[in-house]
Amino acid sequence: MILIVGAGLAGLSTAYHLTGVPYRLYERESEVGGLCRSYRKDGFTFDYTGHLLHFRQPPIKALVEQLLADKLQKHQRKSFIYSHHTYTEYPFQVNIHGLPPAVVRECLMGFITTLLQPVSASDPKDLCFKQWILQNLGEGMAKHFMVPFNEKLWKVSLEELTSDWVSWLVPKPELNDVINGALGIKDKAFGYNPSFLYPASGGISVLPESFLPGITDITTNIELLEVDTKRRRARFHNRCNGTTMTEHYESLVSTIPVPELVRRCLDLPTHLKEAADGLRWVSVYNLNMAVAREQVSDKHWLYFPEPEFPFYRVGFPMNFSPSLGQPGCSSMYVEISHRPTEHQSIDQLTAQARAGLERAGILQPNDGLVVSDLKDLHYAYVYFDRHRARAIPAILSELERRGIYSIGRYGRWEHTSMEDAIGQGKLLAERLRSEQDQALSA
Repeated sequence: MILIVGAGLAGLSTAYHLTGVPYRLYERESEVGGLCRSYRKDGFTFDYTGHLLHFRQPPIKALVEQLLADKLQKHQRKSFIYSHHTYTEYPFQVNIHGLPPAVVRECLMGFITTLLQPVSASDPKDLCFKQWILQNLGEGMAKHFMVPFNEKLWKVSLEELTSDWVSWLVPKPELNDVINGALGIKDKAFGYNPSFLYPASGGISVLPESFLPGITDITTNIELLEVDTKRRRARFHNRCNGTTMTEHYESLVSTIPVPELVRRCLDLPTHLKEAADGLRWVSVYNLNMAVAREQVSDKHWLYFPEPEFPFYRVGFPMNFSPSLGQPGCSSMYVEISHRPTEHQSIDQLTAQARAGLERAGILQPNDGLVVSDLKDLHYAYVYFDRHRARAIPAILSELERRGIYSIGRYGRWEHTSMEDAIGQGKLLAERLRSEQDQALSA
């Protein structure tokens, strides 16, 4: 028997692809999806922050398009950065036209300096995130966007973070592209998501729900309590009736955050438990709002690097799909990161967000607020630091030696997309099926 813990995209994909192999999928919440979920509030549909589909893997793209058939719409990204009282297109490094001339010059000269410097002999993976920014983009771009934005998001000095995660998210541009961006010449799209797919209705929850017809054994409201890894037994708590049960497994697939899983594994070595306790992350307040005025912005989402704005990003769901809101209104998701141990009330956050949105000219003082609802995402973005680089390989290796496979964004403690989570589940299911076939034929 294969036990799967967590019905986010990685867990759902694992179960979906375990055709012909006995498994049970347990989810602690009352619905599937993990953070890839939507909910309705006063006639508005909100996701748990922005979830947009973009693909680099043709097999996963084909699978999602098959699951969702004609439910997806394609959008050309309208994403901007608000700084120096103006909007510039995302990504910043190739769209500095429109900023004050002194800022444009600083960014250009800084980038050119990076091209004139001798190539560092050290491994790029040994650079801290701040060094990577300075070495690849220069002092101007670091000063005017990359450092303030990322320090607002991560809530730590960028010298504490490594750079081994950043290359696919923030590629170094060519000089020609930076100059074109400074002159306002647009001849190609940049970034990993110049276009994206999003459901025409229902929010992103239609994606995890689309796996359910292909899944035979799933139970919600069941939480993992503890794992005896030597005896391969897992104990669960039924959140509906309060009972507990014990399951024996041959393999256990976990998609819950690594610190939570290790804490539940009773017999792991002390040094691995301490390593898991040392993993760090940042939490995010996902403040979902709606006002009684149409089209407060024509953008999909906006980035805010400057400190006078408490949020680092604001998105507009009704610009992905008008069906997510009410006629005559606009909806927004406002993202404010915070340390996991720090907390503010919804009233404080709403007041801060509203004041910032008015400063940016998105909201007007007389706009009537019709929804303000808060989701505190405790595990939002994991820290890539030197401790993670040592701890995660050791933890995952020992878990796998004991028949436990930890996958997904928080299960592998990494920065991955929805596509990656689905792909990890598919690959693991194929591996487990193959191993079972080999065992049966031996």
